[in-house]
Amino acid sequence: MSVKQERHDEAEILELAAKMVEENKAKMATTPQRVPNQACSNMNILSFLNSNKTKAATSATSSNNQEETSKNIDEASVRGRFGWVSIAKVHIPYIIRGTEYFCSVRMVEMKVLNRYLTYLHPDIYNCTCIRSYYITEAESRLLNEINVKHCDCHFGREQFTTRDLIVRLNDADEFHKFLSACYSKLLSGEVNAVDRCGFIRINKESVVPYTIYQEQKYVPLFYFEGETDNLKQKADKLEGWDLSYLKFCCKVQGIRNELFANDSCSVISLNDIKNYFPPGTLFEDYWPKKNMDSQLLISNSNRAPQQIIQWTRQPIAPPIQAQPSPSPKPATQAKAATNNQVHNVHLYSTYGIAGQPSYHPNQPRTASSAVRAAYPSAAGTRHMRPNYYNSMSQVPPPPLVRASQPFRA
Repeated sequence: MSVKQERHDEAEILELAAKMVEENKAKMATTPQRVPNQACSNMNILSFLNSNKTKAATSATSSNNQEETSKNIDEASVRGRFGWVSIAKVHIPYIIRGTEYFCSVRMVEMKVLNRYLTYLHPDIYNCTCIRSYYITEAESRLLNEINVKHCDCHFGREQFTTRDLIVRLNDADEFHKFLSACYSKLLSGEVNAVDRCGFIRINKESVVPYTIYQEQKYVPLFYFEGETDNLKQKADKLEGWDLSYLKFCCKVQGIRNELFANDSCSVISLNDIKNYFPPGTLFEDYWPKKNMDSQLLISNSNRAPQQIIQWTRQPIAPPIQAQPSPSPKPATQAKAATNNQVHNVHLYSTYGIAGQPSYHPNQPRTASSAVRAAYPSAAGTRHMRPNYYNSMSQVPPPPLVRASQPFRA
C-alpha cells in the first residue's frame, strides 16, 4: 500500500473547508437567538387567548350580576305580591321592592295627577326632584295582571313593558299634595294659616318667600345682606319637599333660577331674622296679587293638544332587558314557536296563582310613550306625553273662589 500523496490543490480545499466551518459556526450562533422570539410569540398567543377568556368571564359576571340584581329587586313581584293605597280618594295599586312600595307613573298620571298636570305650567315640576325607575319583566307582568284581571283595564288597554316607569309611593303622594297646594295658591291667592308656603311682607315694602320647616317659618338666606356671617351660624340646610315649596314661591316671585337651582338651600328661621330688624318692624303674611294671572296657570285656550311634561328624573340605568331566546331555524319555525310558549309557561310558573296566563304586549311601547319629558335645558331626556291622554276628557280641579279683596294685616 502506498502513501497518499498530497495534491497541488490541497491548500485551496482546506481554505474552503475552513470557510464552511466558520459559516456553520455563524449559523449556530444565530440559531439560539431565534428561540426567545418564538417563545415570545407563543406567549403573545397565550396572552391573547387568556385575555379573551378574561373578557368572556367579565361579561358573564356582569350579566350574572344584572340578572341577580333584577332577581333581588322584583322577588315580591315574581310571587305576585302587591297592594292598594288611596291617593286623592283614588285607589292605586303598588308593587314591592324590598321594603319599599312603588307605583306606576302611568297609573298615577292617568287617575290622580292628570287634572293638575293639564292646568299647571311645566316650570312648576322643576321645583321637585323625583327619581323614577324602569320596571322589570316580572313587574310588567304583575302590573298587566292587576290592570286586566283586577281592574278590568281601568288603567287603559296599553300593555306595561320594561320601558314603563315607577316611583316611590310616598313621592307620588307628596307630589299630588304639592300640585294641589300650587294650584290652590295660584287660583285663589288667599292667605291661610295652614299654608305650607307663602310670603312675608316687611314694612309693606320687601317681600320674602317662606316655607314651613320644623313647624316654623323659614326664609332663604340669600335674600338678606349685611350681617350674614352671624346668620350663617344659625342657618339650616333645606332639602326635599320642604325645598320644593320654597322653590315654588321663588317661581311665583320671578327669582332667577340660578339662585335656587341646587338640591339644597340655606335658610334661616323668621324668628331669628326679626332680631336683626328695629323694634316695631311690621311682618305680615302676604301673597302677590299681580302674579295671579301669570303663565304658571294654563288656560283652555293656551293648552296644547300634547303637552310636554316632566315630573320625574329619567333613570340613569337602562331598562332591564329579559334574556332573548335563540332564533328558531326556518325549517322548524312552527315547532320552535310552540316550544317557546311551553318554555315561557315553565319560566313564569312561580308567578301568581297557578294557571294564570302571562300577559305580553302585542306591540312593545317605545321610549317616547314611557319616559316622561325633560325641560328645555335637558332636551336629551325630553319625550312626549303618551297617546292615551289624547282620548281622555280633561276634568279641571274643583274651582276655588278668587280673593276679591286685598289682604289686610
